[in-house]
Amino acid sequence: MESFNLPLDLSKVQSALNPFLRTLYSNPIFDTLKPSNASDSIAAFLFLLSALGYTTRGRLWDKPDPCYKVWFERPQLVDGASSNKTTVSRNVAHRLDEGNYQVVIFWGSQSGTAERFAETLGRECHARLGINALVADLSDYDADTIAEISQKHLAIFILSTYGEGDPSDNATGLWDWIKRVKDQGTKVDNLRYIALGLGNSNYKYYNRVLDVVVETLDTAGARALMPPQRANDAEGATEEDFQAWKDDLFTLFRGMGYEQKTVAYQPTISVEFGEKVENYKADTMHPVSAHHQKTSLNSAIFPLTIRSSRELFTAGDRNCIHMELDLGNSDLVYKTGDHIAIWPCNPDEEIEQMLETLGLKDRRKDTLAITALDDSSKPKVPSGSTLEAALRHHLEICAPISRKTVFELAQFSPTAEAKSMLSEIGQDRVRFEKFTASRHITLARLLHIASPLEPWSALPLSFLVENLLSLQPRYYSISSSSVISPRRIAITALVVNKNVADEDGSTIHGLTSNYLLSASKLPSNAKVVTPTFQHTAGTSTEGYKVFAHVRKSKFKLPITSSTSLILIAAGTGFAPFRAFIAERAKLHALGKPVGRMLLFFGCRSPSSDYIYREELERLQETLGDKLRIVTAFSREGNDRIYVQDRVAEESETVIEMLDAGANLYICGKASMAREVDGKIEETAAQRKGLSELEVKSWTDGLKKRGKWKADVWG
Repeated sequence: MESFNLPLDLSKVQSALNPFLRTLYSNPIFDTLKPSNASDSIAAFLFLLSALGYTTRGRLWDKPDPCYKVWFERPQLVDGASSNKTTVSRNVAHRLDEGNYQVVIFWGSQSGTAERFAETLGRECHARLGINALVADLSDYDADTIAEISQKHLAIFILSTYGEGDPSDNATGLWDWIKRVKDQGTKVDNLRYIALGLGNSNYKYYNRVLDVVVETLDTAGARALMPPQRANDAEGATEEDFQAWKDDLFTLFRGMGYEQKTVAYQPTISVEFGEKVENYKADTMHPVSAHHQKTSLNSAIFPLTIRSSRELFTAGDRNCIHMELDLGNSDLVYKTGDHIAIWPCNPDEEIEQMLETLGLKDRRKDTLAITALDDSSKPKVPSGSTLEAALRHHLEICAPISRKTVFELAQFSPTAEAKSMLSEIGQDRVRFEKFTASRHITLARLLHIASPLEPWSALPLSFLVENLLSLQPRYYSISSSSVISPRRIAITALVVNKNVADEDGSTIHGLTSNYLLSASKLPSNAKVVTPTFQHTAGTSTEGYKVFAHVRKSKFKLPITSSTSLILIAAGTGFAPFRAFIAERAKLHALGKPVGRMLLFFGCRSPSSDYIYREELERLQETLGDKLRIVTAFSREGNDRIYVQDRVAEESETVIEMLDAGANLYICGKASMAREVDGKIEETAAQRKGLSELEVKSWTDGLKKRGKWKADVWG
């Protein structure tokens, strides 16, 4: 390319600047800064010009575009309930007064159950008792304003507990406030409240969130109008426990002067059909992301490309997938030990059955105009979605149905026989339990059983949207190290297919695990047919994409690499330990000091489901005596040995390592973790001569110091 030289006549520049510079330097402040030549004058001018530009940016030039944010808004948020969040006060006491509410129903939900219960309770309070109730997501309000709620109002808490006694993600603000109330001795004398806890007694800290909140509020002077009650998912009784609690609550309300009445169905949202959209692109932006909040714990949702997949089981009729997801150019980051949440979609077969049962197959591409009919309603489906997209991406159509829903469905029955059947099952708890004990009853299957020939054309879509859960993500422990693989996340997923002993020989397919199996393109080892799913494709050279977000975890390696580790896992509970050991091996190869590691791993058989066996053998070669592996096989030979049995055999070593400063980690089913806890505590009591209370104090101390951690599920 030809270049051009443009000579600069410094004398002309100097002449042009002289008037401006004479005025400037006439100020005594600039006496020492007078330029001695043309170059100094130009430099001084350019410096002043730059300073002027910097100080006036955003006011005189480069003003921000007030409509700039519109480029990044989700269309469904513009008209939906979520768009009103910014205008609503975060002071719940003010909100109660402004909206003329008598009751506030707070919910803390991890999987959506507590949220659904709160919405149901709010609707029934209004319809049956005339009580105006505010259904409140705890993350929408500043928790410290709960103390400002007056005596004329009533607060109801529906709180879930998951993991090791942890609050749900949206209840972290409440949890922090409860701690402050307890530590600072804050008083909440005006608060009247009622509380229900949702938990699973398989976990060691069953309903801990409820217990801590209730104890703290009572100590702070709040008055409980009913004893706290607990719903237990371990017995499959969550729905029935909620119904029994609600009956007691309504009895209390009637005693307070409210008159209960029987009313017909009154929707809280309006759902109307709009225009038909033949080429609706539901996969261009994951619809569920409209209901997901980026928080300090959860990242935003991103589409991640599947880079590789492989089968981990070597025999048998089950699948266990190792899948690697490419973070690409996304802002997504993770740390070793974090969780990844996979957002699935519903399978084609379930969607088709629902459309056929409703008699709406020809309207699958019609859009839905959805609006809230009161301030507390939050539609689960964004307005503008097609009916098919709502069933595929937004609603848990594969979930079992509740007895309450069965009873309420009866009023929309297409035949007298269907109405009689549903009324009888819905009114009788024993009959309902017998009806559902040997079969997996989803909404579509129930409708088909009750009326196999006549479609449910009288069933309002608003009832469908209100009574089905929002589609929720499923969480997996990340099995890769962020140190070794910062831009790829590995998942270790067991594909779940539970056989139901009924006359149809039906199977309950794990939704997300089968979704991942389908996306992996690996063959199924199961004897049943894998459901078919719609997937989001990448470019011509890329694989499918899955939508995911990362949730921060406290299940972390110690800062000091020389700290010894005790790792206890069964099955896919080994996932985070694969990352832990690989990271330690990398540090060891670099010459860094690493602590001793004792790994307990349990599975069925070394010949079928000993996952990552070859990797572990290579890691052991690298680490030498730094890694010791103790295995337990529950289906090998005549003896069934479980991982807790091996821990009992090695409990002396475990105690010695803990006393020497080791960190203990447990990952797997909650029942296994509880057994392991018991074995270690039993040995500690014998070895140290401790009482039951002293042993509990010892283990609690380790956990508070972060030396004993668990990542478990039901």
